[in-house]
Amino acid sequence: MKQTVKELRYAIYLTRHPFKAYWDIKHENEGSLKTAMIILGLTMFTQVLSKLFTGFLFGGVRDESYNCFSTIGSFLAIYLAWCISNWCLTCLSDGKGTFKDICIATAYAFVPYIIIQLIMIALSNQFIAREAVFYNILNNLSLVWVAFLLVVGMLVTHQFTLTRTVVVILFTIVGMIAMGCLLLLFFNLIQQVVGFVSIVIDELLLRMSQ
Repeated sequence: MKQTVKELRYAIYLTRHPFKAYWDIKHENEGSLKTAMIILGLTMFTQVLSKLFTGFLFGGVRDESYNCFSTIGSFLAIYLAWCISNWCLTCLSDGKGTFKDICIATAYAFVPYIIIQLIMIALSNQFIAREAVFYNILNNLSLVWVAFLLVVGMLVTHQFTLTRTVVVILFTIVGMIAMGCLLLLFFNLIQQVVGFVSIVIDELLLRMSQ
């Protein structure tokens, strides 16, 4: 428990000193997959809280039909697609990070998102429409901060140059899109096969009943 708390505190330290922290997480055991999964869980929990408790003027959900599992599922799908795509590409380009390293580095990058989004939830219920610009600034800050940490995390994890890291990240996104398209085609094919089998079975049952 003490080790986990120490690692969570180090995750906050990472938001201010990402280069040193990412190096220590990879080489000095200052982080772990367990702590990364805790951060990932907190990120998803924060997303759900944001949907439910953000002020109505700023996009909060006030619909009882809201399904939190769709939010969680979408986030997990994007996270796994990113990790798998990045791992496949970096294996081909001599990246130094393992799949575990990529999962940890990616999860740790969400720490500023959690902190800023919790602040935004509170402020959204106090701000009026004219103060939306401040809300948007905070939202953009959280996203830019996460993106910056993600770039640094991939750079340090794979020991690439900045240019190579950016190129790999761009191709990682392309790979994620390709994976999504392939999955859609796969599920569409499965749906068609199931529909065909269902029609054949119905036809056979109809003929047997005559």
